[in-house]
Amino acid sequence: MSEDARAFELGDARMRLVDTGLRAPLLLIHGFPLDHQLWAPQVMAFGQERRVLAPDLIGFGGSTAHGRPRVEDHADDLARLLDGLGIRRAVVCGHSMGGYVALAMWRRHADRIAGLVLACTRADADDAAGREGRAALAARLSDAGMAPLVEAMPQRLLAPGASPALREQAAAMIRRQPTAGSIAALGAMAARPDAGPELSTIDVPCLVITGAEDQLIDPEASRSMAARIPDARLQLVPGAGHLANLEEPGAFNAAMRAFLGRIDAA
Repeated sequence: MSEDARAFELGDARMRLVDTGLRAPLLLIHGFPLDHQLWAPQVMAFGQERRVLAPDLIGFGGSTAHGRPRVEDHADDLARLLDGLGIRRAVVCGHSMGGYVALAMWRRHADRIAGLVLACTRADADDAAGREGRAALAARLSDAGMAPLVEAMPQRLLAPGASPALREQAAAMIRRQPTAGSIAALGAMAARPDAGPELSTIDVPCLVITGAEDQLIDPEASRSMAARIPDARLQLVPGAGHLANLEEPGAFNAAMRAFLGRIDAA
């Protein structure tokens, strides 16, 4: 956990987060099965320019480990976080599962969102096979802890050409996640609704960004999603997989900076 992370009380749970910088807030929501350290390159890049919030969702990192049963619960947690910090609106950036949470925030707390970044994620719900796969994985984690994810996920999260050091960094992040929180998250992702019908209602600036070599979520899902959002811009990051912001932070941050500048100018 980052040394500058601090605790925030949600009432029934404790959330750990990095909260750094001033000015226009940027809320970064990590994916599965990761934590706020996924965003280290973005905290470093943007922490001097704006207020950057990078929480551990409940069930991950240093937050309460029991997890949440629905992505909407995570969205409500983040709205309470903004309330507690006195923040009315923020640019919300969600990666993968964090994108599902960001879309849930749009459904439930649209007035809190000044702009939306959907990174390496998709809007459609799981099909039957996807739900069955998540249930089977949850059963394996219940028996074996995080070992199955540590063994299998880094190869799928990263582009084929990723360095051994980056693979170990991803494995270490997965290894430290609470098993109970990861099991809860699998159930929450399996149960999430199809967000496709509400994409046309997104009336804030939106950036859809993904790795061109994403092996977990086909980049075509990002193209389709961006085409259904009225004010969306699509950015593919060459040479990056599912962890595009960590694999190619220069290109990812450049796209983010241009997007944030567009919002600031407005």
